[in-house]
Amino acid sequence: MIIAFQITNTTSDFNYNCFTQLALKYPTQQFIMLHQKNHVVKKELPSNIKPVKLKYAHNTGVYHSVLNQIQLRAYLKKYKVDFYFSSNESTIPVKGITKIVLIHQTKSIKQKQKFKKTNYADFLISTNETVHEKIIKTIPELKSKVNMIPYGVEKMEALSIEDSTKIKQAFTEEKDFFIAIQKGCSSAQVMVLLKSFSAFKKWQQSNFKLVIYVDEKQLKSSKKLLANYKYRSDVLLINKTEEYVALFGAAYAALFGGNETNFMELYQMAFRFKIPMLLPEDEHYNSIAKNAAVYCDLSEKAISDNLILLYKDETLRNSILENMKKQSEKLQWEDVSEKLWDWIINKKA
Repeated sequence: MIIAFQITNTTSDFNYNCFTQLALKYPTQQFIMLHQKNHVVKKELPSNIKPVKLKYAHNTGVYHSVLNQIQLRAYLKKYKVDFYFSSNESTIPVKGITKIVLIHQTKSIKQKQKFKKTNYADFLISTNETVHEKIIKTIPELKSKVNMIPYGVEKMEALSIEDSTKIKQAFTEEKDFFIAIQKGCSSAQVMVLLKSFSAFKKWQQSNFKLVIYVDEKQLKSSKKLLANYKYRSDVLLINKTEEYVALFGAAYAALFGGNETNFMELYQMAFRFKIPMLLPEDEHYNSIAKNAAVYCDLSEKAISDNLILLYKDETLRNSILENMKKQSEKLQWEDVSEKLWDWIINKKA
């Protein structure tokens, strides 16, 4: 059996995490990993996974989308694939190949007839309960085609006090800090965050700091926002992934700015390092993180109130951490991938 799977990155990607686990567990099976040229592929891939670089992306215009489908068909036929897993709902039709589409968000479930017309999948996998229910409610006849398999998480490895202290010494003058993921967010959103932190500082009266993770494009505009900001000495802007990863494990809590593309990475990191999350009030995030986070709208007052809550309410904080531990025990990638494998074998039979 030959399984092809397409990935979007190599950290939080559902396909990547599941199939690297399965490749190790089932060394006689063959796997083809399709990835974009800008995605970094880890060198330690199992020997039975063959990485194949795609030249064209499906989401960079009509011309490239057509070329993407042509190259995909060619690779699927070349490697005589039996199963093809994709996160792109407009999956291409190829005879003789079982096609599976992963649906992560409710907004991917478009108007009924359009969804049915563009989706050539033989089966669907919903990665959270909200999406699963929406698919069945919108298109009841797909009920037999949909299976709910949740996102997994890595085993928890919270930093030791010693390691956490070293990181704070290197970055935040040994002070505790929140880390806010604002990659892809607007200057207005960053400004709301800064005002929220101001309200927190006025209430808390200490040296608590704020680390803001932005991308290269945001760096210049974010620095301008800080130029006349009262608490600028307590704010650290970072835009390097290695700094983000190093700092995350030592954070007091993680704040998510609301750019959907960054959510699963935040979710994975929070569970890995056992860091409480402050997330936007949204059914999608709630369906995935459940009671392992605090939720609020992204207004200045709501964010500041919840920063204060996370800081002063130790009972709430401990409850969140305990909930994370319980969820983590049920959602290890090893167990999630085995659930996926059982489903594949069932479909093969």
